[in-house]
Amino acid sequence: MLSYFISASNEFVVRTENTASSDLTLNTENLFTHETSSYSLSGSYTFTEYENILTFSQSLSVESGEQYRLTINDVSGTIWRGAMEVFHSQSIDKTSYQTQRDGYVSNVSDNEYIVL
Repeated sequence: MLSYFISASNEFVVRTENTASSDLTLNTENLFTHETSSYSLSGSYTFTEYENILTFSQSLSVESGEQYRLTINDVSGTIWRGAMEVFHSQSIDKTSYQTQRDGYVSNVSDNEYIVL
């Protein structure tokens, strides 16, 4: 499942079926309200043919906390299906926790063992 952060830069990388089309469309369906939207990806994506990797960045009008079914279509039909969950942008850095082992470093040894 893909993650989409509102008010943030979202770049998606997905593996699709083969396509030679330059006209791709991203379709979204809200899983709760079943509202659908369509977004043209023309000119805003890169496609690596030998791996079928599609990379795109798209601004979507979606609701925070909702889940969406996604499809990407070309002229012949659907080339990718997936899901996405929408989150608020997290601009505050998460705290970095300290453990009991922080500050302790193993000493370098010469790997000598005593056999009893």
